[in-house]
Order: sequence, then C-alpha cells, then structure tokens
Amino acid sequence: MSLVNALLIAIWAGYCSFDDQGPQMFRRPLLVGPVVGLILGDLPTALVISATLELMWMGLGNMAGYQTPDMIVGTIIGVTVSITSGTGATPKGIAAGVAAATTVAVLIQQLIVVTRVLKQFFEPWAQRLADNGDLSGIMQINIVAFLIQFSIRAIPTFLFVYFQKGIIDKILSVVPSNILNGLGTASSLLPAVGLSILMTMMMKGTLWPFLIFGFVLSAYLNLGILPVTLISLIFAVIYSYIMEIIDKQNEMGSENSSSNNQQVDEDTGYDL
Repeated sequence: MSLVNALLIAIWAGYCSFDDQGPQMFRRPLLVGPVVGLILGDLPTALVISATLELMWMGLGNMAGYQTPDMIVGTIIGVTVSITSGTGATPKGIAAGVAAATTVAVLIQQLIVVTRVLKQFFEPWAQRLADNGDLSGIMQINIVAFLIQFSIRAIPTFLFVYFQKGIIDKILSVVPSNILNGLGTASSLLPAVGLSILMTMMMKGTLWPFLIFGFVLSAYLNLGILPVTLISLIFAVIYSYIMEIIDKQNEMGSENSSSNNQQVDEDTGYDL
C-alpha cells in the first residue's frame, strides 16, 4: 500500500474518532467502510464487507461505562484486509476481513479503556486552571485532548494498513483452509446474532405482530425490500397516530379523575 493511501485511511480513522463525543452513529460500518473503499479504489468490496460487519455489530452500543469493541478501526482494517489481500468479496475475503476486524476491534477497545483512564489525570490540572481563570491554559488542555483523541485510532490504523501486506500474506498462508471456511460460516451467522441482540432491546410485546407481518410479506409474498419498507412505514405512521390518541385520552382521564377527587374532598369539607 502506498504511503498516501495509508495516511488518508489513518486521517479518516482519526476523524471518525471524534464520534465518541457525538451521537455515536458516525461510527457505523456502513458509513466508515465505503470511504476506505473509495481510497483503495474498490468500493463494491468495501460495501460487502461493511454490510457484513454492520449486521454483525448492529446490536453493539456504548452503555454507561462499558466500551464496546471498536467498530471504527475494526471496519477500516477489515475492509483493508479484504481489498489488499486480493480476495475481495469472496467467501475467503469476507472471512479474512471479519477475522481481522473482530481481532483489531477488541485490541483497540482495550487501548481506548486505558486511554480513558489516563485522561482522568487531566482533571486536577484543568480544575486548577479553571480556578485561576487561566483560559489559555484550558485551551491548551483541549488541544492536547484533541490530539489524543485523534491519535488513539489514527496511529494504530496507519501502522497496520501500511505494514500489513506481509503480515496478511503470512496469516493467510499459515491459517488452515478449514478455519477460514469456519470464519466464513460464522460471518454468515453473526449478522443474525447482531440482529437478535438489537431486537431484544427494541421489540415490545405489542410490536411482535408487525415483525411477523413483515416476515410474511417477504418470505411468502416475495415482496422486495422497498415495498416491505413502504408498507411498514404506513403501519408505523398509523400506529404512532393511534398511540398519540391513546396517550391524550389517558391524560384527559387522569385530569378528570383528579378533578372528581378534588370535588369529593370539597363536598366532604362542606358536610363537616
């Protein structure tokens, strides 16, 4: 890989790193991976690998103090491995990309945890500067934090994508074919696992009939994604409208109930 491409990919990884302080949606593989494909000149392979990783990691999300495996660097490395190894979007290429992505994602996860622990040492320094009203010092802390946030993903990404050609060739030559085939099979199963994790968080008892209805439309009526999506949109709008009416009725009922209770209390007071 050329130095320019490696630098561009590293800069892209560092830029995506700022999503940690954002809505954490810019990190999704379907948004991260295609840019790498454009840089390396193989967008179709990048889309296939990104879609596989998106389905695999669909249910992941940082919650409270938990740091998930890093989807940003994992996706970048997975797409890079599949493209530069020459396997492309073949089952072998998908298996190699998934294996590289999951391994690197866990490694970067640990690195981010360590970095966040080290960031705590900046707090006393920042508090002291704030107490003294040192605005320029606080800005310097922000610059240091900016560089750390950018480098935590940019530097590891550059080191891997620039020096990975020999490493990937050695891995592919040493790893037995049955293991790569197993990884390919796992990459086909993991999207279902990721989707299941997401559904356990989103699905409520009243929403399961909609899922079954969508399955019937797709499996038995052979409708494509677009018509199923449009039909689902209609039902979602109707469901939302009905729920708004029910909420308003409940609010009106609670208001009437409180009003009646108040009237009863007043009448009781008059009897006394």
